[in-house]
Amino acid sequence: MAQKRKHHHHATPKHINIPARQRTKGRIIWAILFAVFGIVLAFFAAGDNWIILVIAAIVAGLIGYVVGRNMEQAASE
Repeated sequence: MAQKRKHHHHATPKHINIPARQRTKGRIIWAILFAVFGIVLAFFAAGDNWIILVIAAIVAGLIGYVVGRNMEQAASE
């Protein structure tokens, strides 16, 4: 026989206020992490080609910056 379960009504999530200083750090941290991973992946893919390593670091850093910014916007909503 099937049991009837109670449904829990969850309160709406509270808005989180992130200080501007912390938001900036989040963007920078994500940019640095992505840049490091981009360099590592490019090194394994292309070897010691410095031009490719620099381009990979810049592109990955920009992607990390955008990811960090989007996370901050999602947290502030």
